Amino acid sequence: MKKYTALILAAALILGLAACTPAVPGISTQAPSFETQPATTQAPTQAPTQAPTQAQTQAPTQAPTQAPTQAPTQAPTQPAPTEAPTQAPTEPAPTQPAPTQPADPGNHADLIITTEDGAFSWNGDVCTITKAGTYTVSGTLPDGQIRVEAGEEDKVEIELSGAVLQCSFDAPLLFLSADKVKLKAVKNTSNVIRDLRTPSEAEADEESEAGKGAVYSKVDLELGATGSLTVESSYNNGIHSTKDLTVGKMTLTVTCPNNCLKGNDSVTVESGELALISTGGDGIKTEDSDISSKGNQRGTVTLTGGTLHIFAACDGIDAAYDVVISEGVVLNIYTDIYSEYSMGVEKPMDFYLVAGNSQYNNSVRYAVFFYNEGAEESGVWADASYSMNIRSGRTSYYGLLLKMPPSYSQMVVYRFAAGAANSRTEYQARSEEQDVNRNMNGFQITSVSGGTIRGGYVSISMSGGSGTSYSSKGIKADNTITIEGGRIVIQSTDDAVHANNDVELQNGSKGLGDVLIKGGTLEITTKDDALHADRYLTIDGGEISILNSHEGLEGNVITVNGGSIRLYADDDGVNASGSAMTPYIYVNGGYLEVTTASGDTDGIDANGYYVQTGGLVVVRGGSNMGGMSGSVDVDRTVTVTGGTIIALGGICQTPTGNNCRTVVMQRKNLAAGSYELKTAGGEVIASFTLASSHTGCWISSESFAQGGSYVLAKDGVNVASWTQNSQTQNAS
Repeated sequence: MKKYTALILAAALILGLAACTPAVPGISTQAPSFETQPATTQAPTQAPTQAPTQAQTQAPTQAPTQAPTQAPTQAPTQPAPTEAPTQAPTEPAPTQPAPTQPADPGNHADLIITTEDGAFSWNGDVCTITKAGTYTVSGTLPDGQIRVEAGEEDKVEIELSGAVLQCSFDAPLLFLSADKVKLKAVKNTSNVIRDLRTPSEAEADEESEAGKGAVYSKVDLELGATGSLTVESSYNNGIHSTKDLTVGKMTLTVTCPNNCLKGNDSVTVESGELALISTGGDGIKTEDSDISSKGNQRGTVTLTGGTLHIFAACDGIDAAYDVVISEGVVLNIYTDIYSEYSMGVEKPMDFYLVAGNSQYNNSVRYAVFFYNEGAEESGVWADASYSMNIRSGRTSYYGLLLKMPPSYSQMVVYRFAAGAANSRTEYQARSEEQDVNRNMNGFQITSVSGGTIRGGYVSISMSGGSGTSYSSKGIKADNTITIEGGRIVIQSTDDAVHANNDVELQNGSKGLGDVLIKGGTLEITTKDDALHADRYLTIDGGEISILNSHEGLEGNVITVNGGSIRLYADDDGVNASGSAMTPYIYVNGGYLEVTTASGDTDGIDANGYYVQTGGLVVVRGGSNMGGMSGSVDVDRTVTVTGGTIIALGGICQTPTGNNCRTVVMQRKNLAAGSYELKTAGGEVIASFTLASSHTGCWISSESFAQGGSYVLAKDGVNVASWTQNSQTQNAS
């Protein structure tokens, strides 16, 4: 009995350590700067009062005339007999012969599996379930597997009740055939599944039949019940079904190097508390986008409830078709550098040398030598070649593209004569040694003089890309994204929300590339676009706070019908572009507040038309220049027939034709403070604040009447007043 107790305590210690859920860090609301760089876990303590009706928990080690050694039939206070008992057991012994013992008895003495309506057998350390039924699993399996090979109509339910399952040769849980498998964590129990295979084995077994995850299923898989489950893998995916994957109720923690939850056909989260930690892949992923034999569209990720914390080196959610998020969902996504668990994606990264006219021409070329300190002989060269022009303000530079290899800590930039070979001893010029900074995707060459290259790291913002060679978006779909409600926080290196229309789907169509936001709250920090739709971006409601972005809203056609949107962008705040349709920005209602960084930026930029029929829009353009950059910049026309727009900063275009009446303050300097737009009688039309001064302003409003008098007041003091005597009125 002492030995039995010691085993249970050891199992409890293992479970107690493994069941610790990583603390979810607090959510930071501070926008980053992008400047250049200067339960119960032990096995049951009482044996069942009767033997299982279908299968013993372990085959006997002696002839069938002796009693089983594992499933005790006596009171738990007595030691398990090693010989035939001298008295009758408390329950009659089975009348059928005991199952034949396999040649290798395995190492599963501390695992208990019971069922009343199923059937299973052991072969060494592999337990195979072959029949529909409910199976309860408790105890520890140090290195083995539970697999399901049941009939196509069979429904199998596995209840984990204080179980630790580990395997070093395959998936600890492998479900090969059945109609559906339900995996439950029993209430008030903690359970652990560990995939002990190594990453090198993952690469070698990519085409094998071995399980691609710690829990790997080739049938529909449903996870539920109110206990807790921790899945740990250093091999590949955490939980992977090649069919549909559904999660509900349970407390689930998944840590793995690839995809935490992968359902080839679909992933649905209905409820529960989920912490999904991918150190090198996606949080949630689907793969297929065809139509099933039952006529169902595959590839959708659906969140209808629950609280999800996703930490992903790549995409938080990557759907092969749609993403649908319902009211009641709490979703926090941190990708790439914003995830404290990311171990880096070991792929080459797009990196640019930025050179001016005096540093680059057809007679020279550049290359970068990457190495680890003390191991220069193992370093590698990366040649840079012209890729595109890169703009900073009104200055254009050459962008010389190279692939930054992973796993190197130092670099040196070299310039050679065109046609010369790479050499660390013969060159025209070279830089000082630089620590590799993978958070920056460019190195700007500021001067080349006396054989020395001088410069520093810069961050180059790319429309539709983060500068990395892998996707690290918050929510991505190859067709559409619909957010009906919920509370969502995204911190991402790549676009926070992105829908593609350039993907050929398996159903024979092309992805739509639409994003629809109906409600909920969104808080976004990103180094790229906040909300990006390749085609239609439509906002009907919700509260959207974009703390930092490259471009806040981007789409071919952008429509704001309602809601409240406050955004900050270091390039264009709202940008309508694309060739699928004529670019349009429509504002029909709601509140839109846009602030952009100083420089060659636009608050609102449409490569087509801006049309406003309602709502309140406040634009704080970062440029006071006007012309090609400022508050509202369009290629076609500005139309305002309803609502109010206050455009601060350089004046590019104003409404023309049959619009609401407009006032223009061409050279007016508006200092930081709180402002109110009022009638002469004191009725407030709109209010706004400025954190810094802006030169130039125009206001168009449905509230302006012919012959009416109006004032603009700062902190209670009038700074401008006018009488609207014409369609477009100048004021000073």
